[in-house]
Amino acid sequence: MKRTIILAGVFAIFGLFTNTLNAQEEEQTASAASLYNDGLAKLKAKEYDAAFELMGQALETADSSSETDIKVMQLAKKNGAIAAYYVGTNARKADDHEKALEAYQQGLDYNPGFYANYIGKAQALEGMDMMAKAVGAYQTAGVACEKAGKADKAEQMNSKAENMVAVAWGYKDWALVKDMAAAYLEGGESADVHYYLSDALLSDGSKDDALMHAEKAIELAADGADKYLMQKAEILKSKGDTAGSIEAYKMITDSKYVERAKYEIGQLGG
Repeated sequence: MKRTIILAGVFAIFGLFTNTLNAQEEEQTASAASLYNDGLAKLKAKEYDAAFELMGQALETADSSSETDIKVMQLAKKNGAIAAYYVGTNARKADDHEKALEAYQQGLDYNPGFYANYIGKAQALEGMDMMAKAVGAYQTAGVACEKAGKADKAEQMNSKAENMVAVAWGYKDWALVKDMAAAYLEGGESADVHYYLSDALLSDGSKDDALMHAEKAIELAADGADKYLMQKAEILKSKGDTAGSIEAYKMITDSKYVERAKYEIGQLGG
């Protein structure tokens, strides 16, 4: 005996569609499918915690050797990722960032292609004051958004990651700047982040490393490199490299820095 089991797709906002499966009334298959359908009904009713739990139960119950259950599993993972996002977001709004992080991560395990859980994970980490990890997570979210065709969101995520480093730099929290900048640079390049890291390294006397990052900032900044040239000149001056410092100061043309550069050149006898 056969019956039709309606396995609807996730909400249209996430770009997935309704699916219909014909399943034999084998006990385990029906159980997995009915759990999924119950979970889907809860999801549509915005009862996200119940939906999340039922999607998980459907996946646990499904028989991976059954063709029908394989389809159930595929849909349960897609819908489970959506449920996870809402569970995580509700938890995060209630300041339960640990629960939020757990939900977002489960959602990513279900469906690594669903970009919203990457964003949620980064937000949860930030809420837990795990700033270096949050910076990396925002960059990962940016990559996921780009793959999903969400270029604007990808730019927002990368800007957020860079701004977090900038905020720590503004507070002169040099230890945090180092951790966050290192996390950022593992996932991408930024002239400003190299500059922030250069400043942080200079604060504890790591002049050679500070110079390396200042030079990298100059290299990445095709235009508007004067701020980074000032940094390089001052590091070279502190290292006793007068000729190198004067040379760097002479390359500065921006009116914001040029008078100071001229003064420093004069002080150095250039």
